[in-house]
Amino acid sequence: MRFCPKCGGLMVPAKRGKEAYLRCTKCGYEVKASGLSEYRVSENVSNEERIVTTSKVSEGAGRRLRSREEHLQELEEYYEVALELLQEEFGEGE
Repeated sequence: MRFCPKCGGLMVPAKRGKEAYLRCTKCGYEVKASGLSEYRVSENVSNEERIVTTSKVSEGAGRRLRSREEHLQELEEYYEVALELLQEEFGEGE
């Protein structure tokens, strides 16, 4: 673990393109890093704080998954309504 030489904040790994950097979480100071694969960000969470999720939740509520065609149809309808609203707001001639 490394700390910022300017403010003492925690330095975390960041990538810009193919270059690896360590960036301060407080002031944004950056320094070029080598061997970024050695760094890992992790957090310990107690069992009381964990949230367990499953796909069974939606099935129990009687909700069914939409097919791709239904999803695309809903998107098309959404875009049509959005286009109509924009035309009403800004005028059809413009």
